[in-house]
Amino acid sequence: MKIASIVAITLVVCSDAFQFPPRPAVTVAKVEKPVIVPMRRESVPVRRQGNIVSYKTSYSGLVSIGAPVAQEFRVVFDTGSGHLVVPSSTCDSESCMIHRTYDVSASATGTRINADGSLVPSDELCDQVTVGFGTGEITGEFVHDQVCVGQVNSTGPAPKHCMEMNIVTAVEMTTQPFKSFLFDGIMGLGLSKLALSDDFSFFQMIRRHLPAPQFGVFLSEAEADGGSALTLGGFSPDKILHPLAWSPVAKPQLGYWMIKIVAVRIDGEELDVCKDGTCTGVVDTGTSHLGIPSPFDRQFSDLLTQPAGDLLDCRMVKAPKIEWELESVNLSLSAYSYMRRLPLRDGINVGSITALRDNSSNVSNSSHEIEVSGTVQVDQNATNVTRFCSPKLMPVNLPEPVGPKLFILGEPVLQKYYSVFDWGQMKVGFSLANSLQNNADDPDLLNSDDAGALPDGVAHLLLQQRIGASPVSGSVDIPESDEALFLQMTVSARKGNK
Repeated sequence: MKIASIVAITLVVCSDAFQFPPRPAVTVAKVEKPVIVPMRRESVPVRRQGNIVSYKTSYSGLVSIGAPVAQEFRVVFDTGSGHLVVPSSTCDSESCMIHRTYDVSASATGTRINADGSLVPSDELCDQVTVGFGTGEITGEFVHDQVCVGQVNSTGPAPKHCMEMNIVTAVEMTTQPFKSFLFDGIMGLGLSKLALSDDFSFFQMIRRHLPAPQFGVFLSEAEADGGSALTLGGFSPDKILHPLAWSPVAKPQLGYWMIKIVAVRIDGEELDVCKDGTCTGVVDTGTSHLGIPSPFDRQFSDLLTQPAGDLLDCRMVKAPKIEWELESVNLSLSAYSYMRRLPLRDGINVGSITALRDNSSNVSNSSHEIEVSGTVQVDQNATNVTRFCSPKLMPVNLPEPVGPKLFILGEPVLQKYYSVFDWGQMKVGFSLANSLQNNADDPDLLNSDDAGALPDGVAHLLLQQRIGASPVSGSVDIPESDEALFLQMTVSARKGNK
């Protein structure tokens, strides 16, 4: 069951619809050890008045589709959604046109299908689906083809694994968030209930061929850590600092990697939000922020926001720790993990004007990253401006059965804790990651010698300067959102007819 799903009847012309000959069989052998897929961290700047004020991030890896010539794509491995989505060669949306697109006619193993897996005859219209994410939406058609997870490098094929599965090929993609990122699509690693059927579920297709029904996620922004990686069919013992602590999946019928949260503390003080025993958290690799149930996000922001002083890197600020008490382990984050790197000045906020919500109309709202009341006037050259450090938070406002007390445990948690997702026993395991950050004697002082240095590639930042000149005022630009949120919210299937 999805958070919200409807089935509506419509007539949709499938582009160049025809029925392929029977597709060649794909022989898939069971692998004896886990498959490791390298992931690349991408940072995209968010700007105000032409100046960088924040970054939005994602982690992506390579998959290839089709044969005999594989079509390669860079995808986000997203535990918050349930489908493999890549742009179609027939898509003319701006977000599609700047990315690699999939051409089913170029694959001998690819066939156009309907939502139920049946082939699309040349005299019929094809089915379509609209998938709503937290900050965007795609409309797609269906294809069955060979999918390989892994990459090909200059010295030959790297370890990879292939399977047949159903794919959503996007014929429309919203500008946000897909245009600004370098990745092409999304590989949903959510539980099978988030997919239209088992044939669309990555795990249902691959489970028979892996040594264990698990995958592990290691996210890092430090090259010294050896790079981020997804481990399929188990986990990487060298990436953990202590034995995994397991938490059972709560409400698995919803399809999310959701776990029960017993209590939440800031600076050691328990907050009221979870005292009624109803709090849960979705462990989401597709979100670079922490999602806080509304209206408690205001309390979190007030408690965590700190004066920046002369700091140029807010990860070094002294601030309270956040702690989530789970059934088996406590997850604790310091300012180094949850603060936005760049300080902000008074008059400009990087926040969300609309919470992540599920509307009764089954349309998912975008969360635009700015908080504006009327027109904000900013004196760009004022001296002695007040600067502050703000946490990477976003409000979440979802009704039952998913909400209302739902946290999104995104990148700040997953960078500090190596996470293992077990779809065989429906549980999630956590261990401090074997990373540069966690191996430091004091994570709060990591890179403290460079606490006053600006990030690479950032020379002059409006919000970082104190310069004397005549005041110049201007309104604040409405920027792109700086959280990568691909939490799947709605699925609407539409049936084609003759």
